[in-house]
Amino acid sequence: MKQKQNIIVLLSLAMVIGLGIIFTASSMDANTQEGVEVPKERLISQIIHTGLERWHYSGMKIDDDFSMKAFPEFLELLDSSKRFLLKSDIETLRLYKSKIDDQLEEGSTEMMNLATRLAEKRIRQVMDFYQELLEKPFDFTKEEYLESDPDKLEYCANLDKLKEYWRKTFKYRVLLRYITLLQVNKPGPGKEKEKKTPDQGKKTVKSEKELEQEARQSVAKSFKSMFNRLLQSNKNDSLSRYLNSLVQVYDPHTSYFVPVDKETFDMQMSGSFEGIGALLSNEDEYVKVASIVAGGPSWRGKQLQAGDLILKVAEGDQEPVDIIGMRTVDAVKLIRGKKGTLVRLTVKKPDGQIVEIPIVRDIVILEDTFARSAILLHKESRRSFGYIDLPGFYDDFSTEGGRNSSDDVKKEIEKLKLKKVDGIILDLRNNTGGALRDAVKMSGLFISKGPIVQVKDKQAEVSALKDHDPDVSYSGPLVVLINRLSASASEILAAALQDYNRAIIVGGTHSYGKGTVQAMVDLDNIVTDHHRREPQGRYDSYGALTITIQKFYRINGMAIQVRGVTPDIVLPDRTDYLEIGEEHLDFSLKWDVIPPANYEKWKPIPPVTKDLVERSKNRLQNQPGFQQLEHYIKNLEQMQEETRQSLKLTDMMKRQEEIKMEREKLEKSEVVLDNMMVVPSAELEKKDAKLDKVKEEKQKEWFKELNKDLYLGEAVEILNDSLSIKN
Repeated sequence: MKQKQNIIVLLSLAMVIGLGIIFTASSMDANTQEGVEVPKERLISQIIHTGLERWHYSGMKIDDDFSMKAFPEFLELLDSSKRFLLKSDIETLRLYKSKIDDQLEEGSTEMMNLATRLAEKRIRQVMDFYQELLEKPFDFTKEEYLESDPDKLEYCANLDKLKEYWRKTFKYRVLLRYITLLQVNKPGPGKEKEKKTPDQGKKTVKSEKELEQEARQSVAKSFKSMFNRLLQSNKNDSLSRYLNSLVQVYDPHTSYFVPVDKETFDMQMSGSFEGIGALLSNEDEYVKVASIVAGGPSWRGKQLQAGDLILKVAEGDQEPVDIIGMRTVDAVKLIRGKKGTLVRLTVKKPDGQIVEIPIVRDIVILEDTFARSAILLHKESRRSFGYIDLPGFYDDFSTEGGRNSSDDVKKEIEKLKLKKVDGIILDLRNNTGGALRDAVKMSGLFISKGPIVQVKDKQAEVSALKDHDPDVSYSGPLVVLINRLSASASEILAAALQDYNRAIIVGGTHSYGKGTVQAMVDLDNIVTDHHRREPQGRYDSYGALTITIQKFYRINGMAIQVRGVTPDIVLPDRTDYLEIGEEHLDFSLKWDVIPPANYEKWKPIPPVTKDLVERSKNRLQNQPGFQQLEHYIKNLEQMQEETRQSLKLTDMMKRQEEIKMEREKLEKSEVVLDNMMVVPSAELEKKDAKLDKVKEEKQKEWFKELNKDLYLGEAVEILNDSLSIKN
């Protein structure tokens, strides 16, 4: 098999690849013959069957055992909330649970087609009674509950049970909407029972009966749209759902992209698109924010966060569209739009609070994703420390001598050295990765030459990626900040500096744990022109496949996969209670160990001492901000365990108020740090006197945020302690 040799190596959590080798193949044995028409679905299935067995790192065979694992995954993607299919439907499909391997090899879509027909039948049956259930008012004084965790539910035994499940579901959704309307229509204390709106003048506050009716009508409209969208699912949707349920048995980062998904991926990889700057994924029936693109409008607005569930999307001042149950690709079509236009997202926060977030779409501004620096002053000791913020690893492969993160970080180091800083803090929080060569090259800025990371392939051959440059850009005290959203390239850099004993790693319990390599195969370059040409003479795209082909290991021999990097000094982090990271993904490749590489630890800087750790612990106990954060995290953990949702108005309003109060406490607990301040930009870089107003305002806003950053304040204290203990 011949392959084009233009290989780009990346490490990124964006989309499905964390570290990706993107390549194309010119030919492949896909059991096809020139001149013989083969159905598209069959051809794609056969190619994927051959590709998985031939290329995937695990070497797993597609057999009956594979089928038994794939069957529940298929059901999960088909009806994740167990809200449509009946037990009898599952038993009908169960006849195929040991035959999936044979169907994939043959290119048969028999099970997929049957499942699609069954799902469509049940959706239509729910549509037959949903209006009846929403026709009359609900009794919100009755003591009853809706279980929201599908893992604690069974498929309904019959249509009567299904109808009862939907009655509670509708009641829950109407209750949420009703509470929102009550809050909006409630007059303030001492005010008349009338409201003024800009376009309507005086408007009488509606009665509770009218609000309840409005809530039911709103929910009915939303679900009608959702049911219609589900019925409009085409062959590509079914094929994508079917094939992804199968390939993900290999690992969560092996995926099939239908053509429209591949177009979205290509656009995101190019780094130039108009939208809100958020990467989305599906979680059960919800569209979930997987990560926020640094520099985009969501990142600048700071309201939308990773882990949020998007419930509704509204264009400008139009009526919101309910996207629960919608595929990510369809949700993206609603959310994405032209620069300067407004989109309103109704989201459910991890703590349960439902808020509306307005975002003005824009082109992601790359300037905001580049490395930048500041000087932080420790007020008591009068020591100054350099701070480098690195939102992502970037490398412009398309341009000769294009901008890259390692060169930019080196420039920021040189600026800080001119100011004679006493130490440097490198911030990798929320940095989901990027270019591999920059992860290796950047590590070399802080150490002399040596191995940075080890890579093992399917044949168990291990190689080390090394820094060959003996020059060290910065040899002084160094702290690296990470959290659970620090992934791939960030983890390699943090792990290398930790293994060399070169830096103190500070942050949440551990990083993401993404230590695998994917190859993207463009199926259009495998299928012959004959098979790609449609009857009308146009070319039909077959999509793409990403396959995990390698694993990464630290130079000490331990895998980055699953466990990630554990900080030397652990701080409470609000992402720690979220199910974010490789450990929470099904079929993740296992953590293991290989022999360590040959390397020498950094000698000028002493190791992390017990005294250093204890000083940090003592500060946390006396820092109101961290105390409030820990309290907030514990409450959220308890709330997440309570999966039964009350359908009683008083109970729901009490819960909503408790959540609101907790969030307000946390927001109000943000204080300006007593012992740290940011040196004004004029003192940092006097030569740049021609900063335009936009950049100047952005810098001021950034400095303001740094002065309230609890983690950064503690990093400064740790760095200061390391010098005091040393002296």
